[in-house]
Amino acid sequence: MTSGGGRAAIRAAMAAARDCADTMEAQADNLLGVITGVPMDAALRATAVELCATLKDRAGRVTFELALLKSELGKSGEPDAAAVRRLVGLDATMMEALAPLAELADELERAAERDPEQERAFVVVIEAAGVMLQHLDRARTAAAGVTA
Repeated sequence: MTSGGGRAAIRAAMAAARDCADTMEAQADNLLGVITGVPMDAALRATAVELCATLKDRAGRVTFELALLKSELGKSGEPDAAAVRRLVGLDATMMEALAPLAELADELERAAERDPEQERAFVVVIEAAGVMLQHLDRARTAAAGVTA
């Protein structure tokens, strides 16, 4: 990869990671707002609130790390192997934060089977997870372009 191509690829990957982090934060905020108004098991609501806080925290950490990485790349100009590893690590950080959504969705689905009024909570979590996972996939694809 040429140095210009390397810089362009890492900029694209950083933009995709930033977009994913921004989406995680926005979806977590939206999810928090919605779940307060839908019928939901109290324990599952507490889990969802905690998960949203984790998502927002991780999104903030990723945004901060991206700003540091951008600053460092601005000084050196060339992406090195350490910068690529950090970028891939940020994707992993976001994936790790999103993973518990699947378990929460399973629990909400079981709750909705017992009580149909809780179906809305299941739907909003699934929709938010879908949006976040799409953005994570884009970030991972862009990061893979840097490592290629």
